[in-house]
Amino acid sequence: MSDSVPSNSKKSKSTNYTGGRPKKPIWRFFEQGEEIDKGHYVATCLACKQIFQPEKSTAIEKHIINNCLEVDRSIREAVVYMVETHERETFSDANANAKRKNNNQTTLDNFYENSDLSKE
Repeated sequence: MSDSVPSNSKKSKSTNYTGGRPKKPIWRFFEQGEEIDKGHYVATCLACKQIFQPEKSTAIEKHIINNCLEVDRSIREAVVYMVETHERETFSDANANAKRKNNNQTTLDNFYENSDLSKE
């Protein structure tokens, strides 16, 4: 005979990866609610309990940084750091892609130097 008591609590959502994009770190500060659309969930701020309909994650990041009166200062600073880091990485990636594209493009001068028109 077992001494364990059956659990009447709701089953938690599976933590197994089911595909799609991984969650952004901002979700550490929000409770994931009902799925409205595939991969898009209602979000509830863990600090102030404000509810957000599925939007871009920038809306909930802005909430923590600018609007949430209940969030701890250290959490606000962590979110600011995450956003700044992401922006730097995005900017750096965009610059690298632009340089890569430019290195593979033929300039107008190179075109005329290598064309038959310049030999006439």
